[in-house]
Amino acid sequence: MISRSRVSASQMLASSPARTSSNSFPRLSEILVNLSVKDQKKVVRKLKLVGEPYGFTEYIDKKYVPNPTNDPGLKGKTVRIPFPDSELNKSFNRIGNDDNPELCPWAKLGYISTTQYAQNCFEKQDDGSWVVKVLKKGKSIFKAIAKEQVDRYDNEDLDEDDPKHFGTRVSPCVRITAEATGLEGPKSVEYSVSFDPKSTTITDDMVELLRKAGELEAQDLADERTKFNKASKNDRYMPEWEDFYEYGYPIRKIFKPSVLKVEVEAVHAEPKKQFDDEEIAPAIEAAYVVKKPKVAPPVEEDDEPVVVKPAKKAAPAPVAAEEDDDEESIGWMNE
Repeated sequence: MISRSRVSASQMLASSPARTSSNSFPRLSEILVNLSVKDQKKVVRKLKLVGEPYGFTEYIDKKYVPNPTNDPGLKGKTVRIPFPDSELNKSFNRIGNDDNPELCPWAKLGYISTTQYAQNCFEKQDDGSWVVKVLKKGKSIFKAIAKEQVDRYDNEDLDEDDPKHFGTRVSPCVRITAEATGLEGPKSVEYSVSFDPKSTTITDDMVELLRKAGELEAQDLADERTKFNKASKNDRYMPEWEDFYEYGYPIRKIFKPSVLKVEVEAVHAEPKKQFDDEEIAPAIEAAYVVKKPKVAPPVEEDDEPVVVKPAKKAAPAPVAAEEDDDEESIGWMNE
């Protein structure tokens, strides 16, 4: 299981969320970078990344078809099975409990899991302005970015002052292209990642946009700074700390573990109207019955193999197809 925590470039390649300043919460689909090709065949997004991504496990409402006899015809086949709380939670997916995997209900129920990453970023608009967004995708896109970063750190031809990490104040933008392939299923969209040859600077005004999206309390920010600096001592691919890395939408809250919601029915006992020896009415308690889910071994469904372009070339490199669609409001994150 991957921990729902900050993921550096080297950590990502080695492996096979803050309070908000507003009481008006947007829908999750409004803050995510939109790479959908439903309305147009090709979409290109220019992004200036912020800090480092966070990783978590996401479960979809599918399970592998049982194959006790290792029938080759059944290998890899899946069947859609609604989540047991689908009537109470309309979300298309569930977030796993990576901190305590043994308590994760979705793993126990045998739902298919995927490793996902989320990172605050700025998206360049058609009018030239920048909007704070969250890039949420799987390993293919994020590993392509991580590999390019590691290659830049290891490139002896680059000067010491040349930007290497894409989440720092001054660094190149990342361009992600999504293009419809006309194929069925998970290969219906092909993604590619490229990198601008020139750097873009995160201005003070842009930092303020991040603050408005979300800012940690002073003590929480200090704790994150301490953890980051401690981790960076053993990871040469991590950048020098800046406080704005922790500004923006509260990713760790937005993608917090999903609990199994169970509808309960309260059963009330009618109190007696008269008492011979006492005047204390009996306590009325609600009886809750919650069925324990059957335990099934967790499974992991990975992305397609990532294809990374050579360092310092702006030509996009194709990566795996992956489609996300979530209309849930993020107002629930402070519950």
